[in-house]
Amino acid sequence: MARARKTQTKVCSVSGIETNVNNFYSNQNHVKAVDNLRRNSNATKDQLQRMFNQLNSYV
Repeated sequence: MARARKTQTKVCSVSGIETNVNNFYSNQNHVKAVDNLRRNSNATKDQLQRMFNQLNSYV
């Protein structure tokens, strides 16, 4: 009988979302999408973290 592999996940330090480790750069604690958003908006990592914290407080 084949054994199911458990998917490795990690929590993003900016958004707080738990997702697959493939969505992270190898040496970072935030997902690739956050890095792309940071680059395209000229926002800092701290500004994005504050934005995600505010969005998560409404849930």
